[in-house]
Amino acid sequence: MLSGREAELRTLRGLLSGARTGSGGSLVLSGQPGIGKSTLLDAAAARESDGFLVLRATGYEAESQLPYAGLHLLLHPVLDRLDVLPAPQRAALSTAFGLAVRDSAEGVDQLLISLALLTLLSELAEADRPVLCLVDDAHWFDSPSLNALIFAARRLGAEKVAIMLATREGSALLERSGLPGLEVKGLPDDAAREVLTLRSDRPSDSARVRILAQAHGNPLALLELPAGSGLESLGDEPLPELPERLIEAFRAQVERLPRDSRHFLKLAAAADGPELDVLLRAAPLFGLPVEAMGAAERAGILQVNQGTFSFRHPLLRPALISATSAPSRLNAHRALAGALTGPEQADRRIWHEAAAATEPDEHLAAELERTAERAGRRSGRPAAIGAYERAARLSPSPEDRLRRWILAAEAAIDHGDCERAEQGLRNADAVRTELESADAPQSIDAQLRARLVMAQASARFELGDLRESYRIAYAGAAELGRTGGAREAGILLCRTVDLAWFLGDREVAAYSDLFMQLDGVPPEDIAYAVCVFAESAIMLSLRRDLGFMPLQLDDVVAKARSVGFNNPAGYLTLGALAPILAQDEAALELFAAMLADCREHGRMAWCSPALGALARVQAHLGRLAEARASAEEALAIAEAAGQPQWESQVSGVLAYLAASAGEEERCREHARRALTDLAPTVMSLGESWGRWALGLLDLGLGRPASALEHLRTLENGPAVHQLAATRALPDLLEAALRAGDRDLAEHALGRLTRWAGEVKQNAADALVLRGEALLAPDDESAARSFTAALRLYEKSDRPFDRARTQLLWGERLRRERRRTEARGPLSAALDTFERLGATPWADRARQELAASGAAGNSVVTRTNSPAQAALAVLTSQEAQIVRLAAQGLSNRDIAAQLVLSPRTVGHHLYKAYPKLGIVSRGELPALLDRR
Repeated sequence: MLSGREAELRTLRGLLSGARTGSGGSLVLSGQPGIGKSTLLDAAAARESDGFLVLRATGYEAESQLPYAGLHLLLHPVLDRLDVLPAPQRAALSTAFGLAVRDSAEGVDQLLISLALLTLLSELAEADRPVLCLVDDAHWFDSPSLNALIFAARRLGAEKVAIMLATREGSALLERSGLPGLEVKGLPDDAAREVLTLRSDRPSDSARVRILAQAHGNPLALLELPAGSGLESLGDEPLPELPERLIEAFRAQVERLPRDSRHFLKLAAAADGPELDVLLRAAPLFGLPVEAMGAAERAGILQVNQGTFSFRHPLLRPALISATSAPSRLNAHRALAGALTGPEQADRRIWHEAAAATEPDEHLAAELERTAERAGRRSGRPAAIGAYERAARLSPSPEDRLRRWILAAEAAIDHGDCERAEQGLRNADAVRTELESADAPQSIDAQLRARLVMAQASARFELGDLRESYRIAYAGAAELGRTGGAREAGILLCRTVDLAWFLGDREVAAYSDLFMQLDGVPPEDIAYAVCVFAESAIMLSLRRDLGFMPLQLDDVVAKARSVGFNNPAGYLTLGALAPILAQDEAALELFAAMLADCREHGRMAWCSPALGALARVQAHLGRLAEARASAEEALAIAEAAGQPQWESQVSGVLAYLAASAGEEERCREHARRALTDLAPTVMSLGESWGRWALGLLDLGLGRPASALEHLRTLENGPAVHQLAATRALPDLLEAALRAGDRDLAEHALGRLTRWAGEVKQNAADALVLRGEALLAPDDESAARSFTAALRLYEKSDRPFDRARTQLLWGERLRRERRRTEARGPLSAALDTFERLGATPWADRARQELAASGAAGNSVVTRTNSPAQAALAVLTSQEAQIVRLAAQGLSNRDIAAQLVLSPRTVGHHLYKAYPKLGIVSRGELPALLDRR
């Protein structure tokens, strides 16, 4: 038993007990250096973890910039088990660990690697025994490894896995993680006195009193604080913080060693890895005999074990570095660079050479740039940022210095460190000013200027300042257009059109005007096609006349692919603009291909926006069940990846789908999330879909006045230029007519007619014909328009829109007392609504059929079987998993799509079966077919 740690040990036992029974969890131990966190991890590994597979690693400061170094160390004992992972996860993890080479220059996906870790731990626990992961000094773990661990730790609900992380107090990343924490405090007095008896120097009674008073129960301080005059001399003066006192105590211990041993320790403190052979090769280059290590090892300051070295305590390293002069540090880095001779050590050698450099050096700068590129391909963004920054500082040429500062900023933005990105961008802007204001001003390449503007706008966007981000992008594009960079200006406008989209129609109009002013882009350039396509969508959103036939998305995408254009953001923008032009089928094909490509190549971070965009198009096409599956998966990935902007957009789509099904509570909850603004002056990214959903909900439930209120807000509000405002026009027309506002209904039809006339698509024309039928002054005109609309749906099938048209026609026929004729379209509408799960619309069709005098067996309410009724009460995640399982996907496949572990998927299925009245997944396809 550890004296004084009974409460902490009980907490650890509880965590391990839960993991043994399939209720995994995590714990973050935090506290000041020396407080006993490592000892508690030792106890968990040695005393409490009987029957566990224990994986353990310690963070190492010198490796904190090496991507996935910590995760590699933790998983090293089980690297031979990577074959249990799905192929994309296995490939991502192997690439991150340097066990495989990625074909493309694109970096591996952080989310995919995090999912691979979760899957691996789950599979190990399922196939072998419970797993215990212990990470000491987690604050020194590289950021990608720590992010992956936190990701896994937050998803251990049904796993036989426990994760314990020990970190110094104040570790911001771990504090933000939301993991359960345990603050390790000083020992109680009795336990502190017991530790004090372990000292070898036998302090006097008075010294013991002083040590107890100064240590505050810190075990390391109880053992290491000096017993002699060093403490007495402090008198009544305020004491420095305990870590500083311990550093001073360690420094004093080092000073008692021979000169060569002291310098050997300073060389070891500068090392970036624990390999003993590297340190021994560097010693002669530093002017030291290898025997100098002996005294440091005998004093217990340096510990050697199986070809590696470490310090007795992490505080020894800062103690040594602070005691090393600048010239000595430079020489230590030169010696270590000379000792790293292997080709696999090239990046580390360059780091040390750069650390030793005292003046610009293009050779070193170029090598650092290549190092950064390699780190980026392994998702080692922190290492890449540092390498690019150092390369920029070492660049003799201002042009190269500018380019490398931009590279550093782009890497920092990708990593989410936008404050650091903005510092790099300020440096880049200073170099730009230097170039442009020189005695002989130098022109800067337009592509580089566009990248600088894009990085500046992106940093402001990620920091939540969309309005400033828009201002930067707009001003930059305008300047590029004036100075011969029209092509780059056009691409910049296309890439940042979303900024204007979520600020308001005035900003969109300004973008449109700037598009029109661009001149000089060759028509055969892909940039020309992209710009013309984007401009037509923007003009239509602003209700401007095109005056020309819009380009077809299929043609633009084919041209982009023919020239090797492979930018997910670019395709996402093109596909998102396509529905404004009513090119839904083409957008569906594009997003499906984009999603397949993202999954094949492990681009998990792009899966959420691709799935969200796919869900929007599926909803337009009336594929409501498919849209819900896509949207729910998109939301799960967005939440896992920390993408609040996509959460908002997808929540709006889910609100619309819930409204279609008449699920009022779910619709309002999703709409609430969709309508939450990103900032006081910026609308939510889900604003338009959330408003549309609330209007559709009330319209379907027979509350036209309330529906009109929501839809009027959409029509007259800041999101009027967005796609949902146009696509909601048929609902606005119907709600206005039912609420007795014929003028508004005619206004809506006018807008709808103008839009359809520009896009020239069957589905748009069918909506116009439906509106004309509703407003028709006589029965003959109405019948002609309804018939024509339904004929168009035979060419462009939209089941939800078609059924609503049939319902409206049946209602009109029934009101005209043509009851027998009404039953045909009403019956067809009812069948479609029930198949789509559009409950309020099915109820309306059923009521109309009854009012038409249909025979009882023609208006039968489909009663759900017990299993079908139970499906409606599944949790959202259970229903999502059940739908995927019914399609034949394995637990591993489902887990990969929904960012869960296979065991968690199995756990949800196990809970769902009794609710559905079935006993196995083999019954699911038939059950869902009957829905």
